[in-house]
Amino acid sequence: MKPSKVLLFLVVCLLTLGVISLLFPEAGIGYGDGKKISFPNLKSIISPKIDSTIIIVEQKKIEDNKSLVEKKEAILKKVHRSSADTLVLMQVDATESPARFYFANDDRKVMDQFFEALENSRRDNTTFRIIHYGDSQIEMDRISSHIREQLQRTYGGSGMGLLPALEVTPKYTVAEENAGTWVRKLAFGTEDGRAKHNRYGPMAYFCQKQSEVASVMITARDNTSHKNKNIKSCKVVVGSIAKPLEISLSANGKTIGTQTLQPSSAEQLAAFNVDSSNGKIDLKFSGANADILGIALDGSGGICVDNVPMRGCSGTIFKRINAETLRKTYSMLGVKMLILQFGGNALPGMTSKSSAEAYGKKFAEELRYLRSVDPNLILFVIGPADMSIKINGTFQTHPQLENVRDALKAATLQIGGVFWDMYEAMGGSGSMVTWVKTKPSLGSPDYIHYTQKGAVKISEIFYSSLMKEYEMFKLRKSIGT
Repeated sequence: MKPSKVLLFLVVCLLTLGVISLLFPEAGIGYGDGKKISFPNLKSIISPKIDSTIIIVEQKKIEDNKSLVEKKEAILKKVHRSSADTLVLMQVDATESPARFYFANDDRKVMDQFFEALENSRRDNTTFRIIHYGDSQIEMDRISSHIREQLQRTYGGSGMGLLPALEVTPKYTVAEENAGTWVRKLAFGTEDGRAKHNRYGPMAYFCQKQSEVASVMITARDNTSHKNKNIKSCKVVVGSIAKPLEISLSANGKTIGTQTLQPSSAEQLAAFNVDSSNGKIDLKFSGANADILGIALDGSGGICVDNVPMRGCSGTIFKRINAETLRKTYSMLGVKMLILQFGGNALPGMTSKSSAEAYGKKFAEELRYLRSVDPNLILFVIGPADMSIKINGTFQTHPQLENVRDALKAATLQIGGVFWDMYEAMGGSGSMVTWVKTKPSLGSPDYIHYTQKGAVKISEIFYSSLMKEYEMFKLRKSIGT
């Protein structure tokens, strides 16, 4: 058959099918038992219906895949900006800040959880306790006290938080006096300071009463805030006891109450209602040689921030603490969040990136352990401050500091925590030298620790960044994103 005839045949067939398509009912022709003959409609073949939802989804994907900087540039060209535009600009500002917070996959869900809990605590007047663990950088209640004061001012609460029965490092906010015989047992530090058991409790150490009668008098310092002095609740966490322990509490020269705890192999809590506006209480212990795991002096509700410094510790000691003891005592005290500020003590002797990474893996195991104790714990990790050592006669940032910082950050994001880079927040490489030379000095002559003014300064930077996140949280909440 000639090609022209083949072409003619195909054209006739296509035209016939086209006519049938135009004339054939779109609903088809029914026959027999509910059966139906259908034929494709020519219009749907030539001009298929476009699903608008697919287009919208694709456009959203393109928009979402734009970098924050691209979104910012587009927004800045607008005459009028929406709340969503403002949120993008705030996110860009936060991301570009050296004092930013870091989240796994840039997902602020954990931060939202934190602010939701704070707002719920303020609304319901319930307790939200934060334990701030750290190395010697937070000794004397530095950094913690500023965070405590600011959070309590915004979200309610009062008191000085969790304290030991025997304080060996003075605090700026509170003073202690002891009578009788007390001995400290620590999960950190040298081996000779360890206990025969591992039920250290929430402070990673306890104070053991070793005389028939012993006491502690706690006084808020005069230069501290009113909220620090306003005590409404006193909770004493006690470890295993073999015979009865009587605890008597006095305030303002009057005995508030006395409780007797009976012998038990488990941890117990003695709770007292107090009304001390001058920040002074006396506790007397009689009977059993008990392990006092902590004394919490708080308000009737609101935010509690505990300062738990561990001199010489790198943050890899939490697995030494009995998990059931931690679980129970965290529950007794209402612990909802941990801030872990470590890294500086891992640096001495560290010579390579691989050793920093090994430290990071150990730290990640500690975080997983704490999560196993309570899966709902909110975990914030603060990396090390700049630390300078002499290299060729001049003070320079420790060569492994950034590797340690990176290892801690990776460990934190791996378990879904929040990381704050204190090193970058204070200025990055060489910043401690600048802080030491500032007048008045913000860094100590050892080029490692902050002065009190320096501690206040870095606390202000941290809290300012936190409040920027809070503003974004409120805006996200208002626009439903």
